[in-house]
Amino acid sequence: MDSESSSYYPPRAGRRWVSPRLGQAMDRLGLAIRRMWMWLSGPLGRGVWLELTGLQWLSASLIPGRGYALLGQRTLGRVFLAGWWLCAAATLILLCHPTMGWFMGGMASCHSSGLAFLMLRQREANQGHPAGLAERILLPLVCWAIYYSLVYLPAFDQFRRHVANPLRITTEDRTVVINPRIQAAEVQRGDSIAFHQEGFRIQPPGDYPRVFAPGPIFGRVFGLPGDRIAFTPKAVRVNGRDLPRLPGMPMEGEQVVEPEQWFVWPTVRAPREGVMMGGVRRLADDSFAEAFLRMSAVRHSDFLGRAYGRWFFNTPSTEP
Repeated sequence: MDSESSSYYPPRAGRRWVSPRLGQAMDRLGLAIRRMWMWLSGPLGRGVWLELTGLQWLSASLIPGRGYALLGQRTLGRVFLAGWWLCAAATLILLCHPTMGWFMGGMASCHSSGLAFLMLRQREANQGHPAGLAERILLPLVCWAIYYSLVYLPAFDQFRRHVANPLRITTEDRTVVINPRIQAAEVQRGDSIAFHQEGFRIQPPGDYPRVFAPGPIFGRVFGLPGDRIAFTPKAVRVNGRDLPRLPGMPMEGEQVVEPEQWFVWPTVRAPREGVMMGGVRRLADDSFAEAFLRMSAVRHSDFLGRAYGRWFFNTPSTEP
């Protein structure tokens, strides 16, 4: 008897919109997911004294302080969870400060301690005696190193690439937070941007040479491609409109911004004097002014990002 026409084998709806091979692959995937769920929902194996499920172990590895709560130390678990949130907030606020790395390490410590505690209790339960001093020291350190290197460093790298990138400006003694999502086509006049510049050397007459390493530099966009820039003693004129001068700009001259470039006046701070090298006093000779004017032609390919108007307590400025 044909099974397709038998009343005991009614026609199956099946997956008529997919090929047989794809349908079999989907069935296998569904079966694998169900088996994984059953494994996570049940005990991890015979001889496990703590009787924790795979889901509980997974939650202990994902949620800071969860390992303490699973063994009845709920107050301690809340303390570590609160500590993690405090370190996370401090990491964001102090993104421009050198101590930011310490707080990111604190996040990894709060995150890994609960899992390390659970692993130590599991080991003691399996062995039937307390863990030794070396195990109590090394296991948390190993867990911290794994979380810090495999979780937090890659996560911070993605944060820098897509959210906020703190850049140490090579010509100044400060850090600027930029938005890396901004494209070159979105830059407008008046924006403060960071861009890459090659290393350069300035030799003022009768003074020590100034050497600047390659890296990010910061400045304000005055002109877009095709704009006409004219310098006067009182203002800088962009397409006939007068804008306030920045220190160090030429007193005279005119130029047209070339395609795929901006006219950006950079900021450079002299570490020894602690004042803007763009200041009139420091740029009395032509060597500084010429170097600044050469750096002002910024290619779109050197664009790194637009500075955030404010990052908590850090406010970037191109003013002296």
